[in-house]
Amino acid sequence: MRTILIAAAACALAAPTAAELPPGWVGKDTCATCHEETAATFLAGPHGRAMAERGCRVDHTVVDGELVDRSCESCHGPGEAHAAEPSLENIRALKSGAREASTGCASCHAAQDAGVLTRTPGHQRAGVACLECHGSGHAPPAGRPLLARARAEVCTPCHGSQVAQSLLPYAHRDGRTPFECMRCHSVHGGTTVKGRIEEDGRALCLSCHSEKAGPFVYTHPPRDAAGCVTCHRPHGSPHAKLLSRAEPMLLCLECHTNTPAFHDLSKPKYRPCQTCHAAVHGSQRDATLFRE
Repeated sequence: MRTILIAAAACALAAPTAAELPPGWVGKDTCATCHEETAATFLAGPHGRAMAERGCRVDHTVVDGELVDRSCESCHGPGEAHAAEPSLENIRALKSGAREASTGCASCHAAQDAGVLTRTPGHQRAGVACLECHGSGHAPPAGRPLLARARAEVCTPCHGSQVAQSLLPYAHRDGRTPFECMRCHSVHGGTTVKGRIEEDGRALCLSCHSEKAGPFVYTHPPRDAAGCVTCHRPHGSPHAKLLSRAEPMLLCLECHTNTPAFHDLSKPKYRPCQTCHAAVHGSQRDATLFRE
């Protein structure tokens, strides 16, 4: 505890003076004269604490000024005019849904903002701002990291269809609890151009379903072309194994329309294709995928 107090005191001594603030900025103490409760809640919360920790190095030198002193205006813009004449017209009001509200966030979280703009353009086109999903820090967050709602509910307001699918009889779950969206999706942009998932669809599924990974001598072309979602519905399905069709035969017939004449599909023994073609994910020994 003594070490922490000494470090805090050293940081306080290293804090910049008002002259070191950018032109038009007044610092958090001036903002707190009117917004005392809001400022106190912010500084005590995870956002304020993170700023305090990053605002001072181990050697107690200031990093790009004191982040805490600049915290209010980093998001709300220069406060000199607002301090002289309080008005919503001369300060940046962070209202959920406005793209302008993300300006302050991007000043510190540039990488995440760039990921949203380039990797998940759907969020950008829909006008989704940071505060749609994240809390501002003015109140205790509902979830981590600084989320406006619990992690399991962050995506539900916009992605209701996928949430409904996760409640179907077959879905990805931990016990009875559906997987959180962030377990597979990177909301700030993944490593692919599509940016919807961390990796390409096949690689992401194989991180858990490693027994299907291969490599196989004889592959199943649809999986190579479009990944696991060619046959499976990843968010949930009314059919076993998350298949997109009630019967595997119906799924196979979407591609294999030229079945041999002796495959009389009116006879039950020919309907379960996987009875003979068991290696549906790929085979090491048989080009017709009879055996794995």
